[in-house]
Amino acid sequence: MRYTAVLSLAFAALLLAAGCESNTSSNSAANSKMSTAKEKIGEAVDATSEAAKAKRDEYAREMNKRLDELNVKYEELKARAERAEGQAKKELEKKLEDSKVKRAAAAKKLSELKEAGADRWEKVKEGAASAFDDLKKAFE
Repeated sequence: MRYTAVLSLAFAALLLAAGCESNTSSNSAANSKMSTAKEKIGEAVDATSEAAKAKRDEYAREMNKRLDELNVKYEELKARAERAEGQAKKELEKKLEDSKVKRAAAAKKLSELKEAGADRWEKVKEGAASAFDDLKKAFE
């Protein structure tokens, strides 16, 4: 009876050890898969962030070009205001002052856009686009 109890206990310990070993290898495989998944997610986040930055930078270049074009219009308006006389001069000077304020706002929004993070630049883009539209209307 004692021999059977010891044998049963030894057999139970053997089964327990085998079960734990199998679980350990299963946990190891799961941990490996988890690490791989985390790495791939990290790479995807980095790629998405880089793509957003590239998109932001391209948009900023376009807006810089647009600001340069509008600066030329500003200088033309300034020259027209200098040559004008009477009521026309007053109107052009008012338009010039209005466009100067709007030009500063557009430049500020462009600066904010360039500094915006990948997660925030789309929101800043809307404000920049609006500021540039206001500036363009000032010259019409």
